[in-house]
Amino acid sequence: MTVLVVGADRLGNIPTRLQEEGAEEIIHWTGRRKYFLNKTIPKKVDKVIIFWDFLNHNLMNNIKQQAKAAGVPVVFKKRSLVCKAG
Repeated sequence: MTVLVVGADRLGNIPTRLQEEGAEEIIHWTGRRKYFLNKTIPKKVDKVIIFWDFLNHNLMNNIKQQAKAAGVPVVFKKRSLVCKAG
């Protein structure tokens, strides 16, 4: 499984947690620069995790629309994997 993580400057222990859940590859986009608005979700991505506390609304909506069009599930988290989506 390939997971795209969008948001957060550093992933810390997130890759370890995702590997425990079956992730073989983790792609990380910090979302801090404007060029992330023009990026396309790679076709090999099986799941998207968005840390919305660290993103602007345009990028979050862009990623959400791309994932929906591709049929890729999206998980929204505020600050970390253990935070409940809100």
